[in-house]
Amino acid sequence: MRKTIHSASNGIALKLKFLAKEKEVVRRKLVITADALRISRKTLEKKVLERTKDLEKVRAKDEAILASIGEGLVATDKNGRILLVNKACERLLGWKEGETQGKLLSKVIPMSDSTGKTIPALERLITKTLKDRSTTTTTTTMYYKRKDGTSFPVALTVAPIFIGKDLIGAVKVFRDITKEKEIEKARSEFMSIASHQLRTPLTAIRWVLSSLKRENLTEDQAKLVKTAHETSMNMASTIRRMLMISHLEEDGMEPELEQVVLQRELEKISRLHDAHRQRNGLELALQCPQDLMVRTDKQLLIEILDNLLSNALKYTPRGGKVRMSVTKEKESIRIDVADTGYGIPQEEQKRIPEKFFRASNVASPVEAGTGIGLYMVYNIVRLIGGTISFVSQENKGTTFTLLFPS
Repeated sequence: MRKTIHSASNGIALKLKFLAKEKEVVRRKLVITADALRISRKTLEKKVLERTKDLEKVRAKDEAILASIGEGLVATDKNGRILLVNKACERLLGWKEGETQGKLLSKVIPMSDSTGKTIPALERLITKTLKDRSTTTTTTTMYYKRKDGTSFPVALTVAPIFIGKDLIGAVKVFRDITKEKEIEKARSEFMSIASHQLRTPLTAIRWVLSSLKRENLTEDQAKLVKTAHETSMNMASTIRRMLMISHLEEDGMEPELEQVVLQRELEKISRLHDAHRQRNGLELALQCPQDLMVRTDKQLLIEILDNLLSNALKYTPRGGKVRMSVTKEKESIRIDVADTGYGIPQEEQKRIPEKFFRASNVASPVEAGTGIGLYMVYNIVRLIGGTISFVSQENKGTTFTLLFPS
């Protein structure tokens, strides 16, 4: 019995000793793990601190960039509510960022057109951008109203903001173009005054030259008078265009709408260029349904077509072809003026509507040009509610397309 008890006691002692060793091993492992965790925590804290500092630097850098941008910047969510504005925006509009956050852009910054008519929220660029998910830019002058109620002209661009493929809002960048408009107005006034001053003496010169053409002149004299008369006619045409541009830029023209029989006007315009066409061996084709009409300003339409046809004939080499065609497409009247001429270099095509621009491949030909014709055409087309576009390939030709509501 005693032997049995003694053996049991020894067994228990051995087990306790074994457990004690295991406990010591576990304790040591826990100490090692705790030390490792402390090191890891310190390392993590250091990395978090460094990352926080990096993020703060990035944020400070972004804020500095936004603050230094000279143009106004407004970011909105996809519902058109303001998220942030930069310092330039605050300066231009008089609003502080805290006063605008969370408010609808259309309520904080009213927009109007050149006539003073307020642009509805549904027609504003930001609405179009959020709907079409694409960048949009103003093509006409718009006006922003400041906090104090005063207005100023702006040029602006709106771009969508994406995270991955998700649209989260839009960013609008705008700038005050008051100085540009003042310079443009001064230039336009100068053109108007200069053109008026030139018309009177030029009319007298043309009258004298017309009289001389009827006199009994030698061949050389007749040639000189004819050249002088043609030059004076070209100069008169340039002055007329300058005056028209001046009126267009000052919003001083109102279209006089009437029903215009297109075939009749196309034939009249083509006859104006018969001499040039025949002299240069050019072929002109007119295609227009006999009774097709469009409601528009007849004189302005004639100005558009005369310019486009003149350019087509002027910049098409001898033996080339020019075509003017009119078709009805659903609710629109389409007019095409096509030629087989020099064409427009691809890299210069976006500059065609600019005032005084001439393509490099026709900048020094025999035929001179002022670079104001197409500028005027683009403005007149917009004035009478049409659209204009073109396709061109260098040394193959150009086609200008006009679309007007039928």
